[in-house]
Amino acid sequence: MIQTVIDYINNLPGYFLTSLFLMAVISIFAIIVGFRVSTLDAKAKPNLFMVGIISFVDMMNKFVKGYVGKNWRFLTPIALTMAIYVFISNVSGIVALNSPTKYTAITFSLSITAFLVVQVTGFISQSWRHFLGVFKPLPFMLPLNLISEVTPIISMALRLFGNIASGALILTVVYKGFSSIDIPFIGWVSVLITPALHMMFDIAFGLIQTLVIVLLTVIFASQKVDEADLEIE
Repeated sequence: MIQTVIDYINNLPGYFLTSLFLMAVISIFAIIVGFRVSTLDAKAKPNLFMVGIISFVDMMNKFVKGYVGKNWRFLTPIALTMAIYVFISNVSGIVALNSPTKYTAITFSLSITAFLVVQVTGFISQSWRHFLGVFKPLPFMLPLNLISEVTPIISMALRLFGNIASGALILTVVYKGFSSIDIPFIGWVSVLITPALHMMFDIAFGLIQTLVIVLLTVIFASQKVDEADLEIE
């Protein structure tokens, strides 16, 4: 039994193990930060790190609240977790990790999760009336409405995959291209060129795609929310 488990783990794709590692790191970090926040003295001045964390969480709270109103307590933790995971996965290639988001298995998992979050948000806000939305404005619109519900899964997954995978491919071509040239020390030229490419493809594109997937999730969720829930006291 133990050997079967070991063999199963050994046969897991590298990007899946990287994803599990990143999730473990994020979980440990969140637990530590949560403990630190819970023990803060209201009268004491927090350090710069804690100020940054609290400000970032407060910014996310206000951002999500502006879109989904009273349902922000459900959606914000998910949106925040998704943002942290996607961004760290996108930039993990900088430290020679196998970026999980350049594989469709991961990006489709994220987009399916976003789809489920959107539907649950609608159910929390409107109860069973939420599912009647596929018959609006007229019942014969059902097939088109169902397609419109599913297509964001595909578009979000392929958008994230395409941007991260294309950047990784270009960097691989640059590294291997210079290393294959039979000229002494020419391979070191890639060391001078690739930092700028890493900044653009890994960090810049990684940040943009993180903002896109989180923003789309929140916007799609806001479309399922009852108008009465948007009125925040």
